[in-house]
Amino acid sequence: MNTMNCDQNCNLLDAKALGNWGEDIARQYIEQQGLKIVTTNYKTKVGEIDIIAKNGLTYHFIEIKARRGVTHGLPREAVSKRKQKHIKQAAMYFIRDLRSQNRKWKELSFDVVEVYVHEDLKATIHYMPQCFM
Repeated sequence: MNTMNCDQNCNLLDAKALGNWGEDIARQYIEQQGLKIVTTNYKTKVGEIDIIAKNGLTYHFIEIKARRGVTHGLPREAVSKRKQKHIKQAAMYFIRDLRSQNRKWKELSFDVVEVYVHEDLKATIHYMPQCFM
């Protein structure tokens, strides 16, 4: 777990703003963990992947979920089986692109980053590598 701050102009009452801020914080955190971000918001006809990062020959397909609390459940619980399926299908498009560029990979990891925003505008980050297969 890691804690980061939201700047004073951050409006976290709006769900979209909360999501965007959560993605920004997660990107910073992922980079601090030594992963190299390859792309963000990778869109395909079957779904979107928030962050694709790599560490050596391992590619991480990362879903970010930001919440103000756990009243509606844990953030990772919002990554339903259906959502997981869409992420995996979108990842296969990315792998197809790698193959077409003759680029190599060894492992795929489907990860979740939970961003909990507290009342004092600090966030707690929980990174779960290989959260689903």
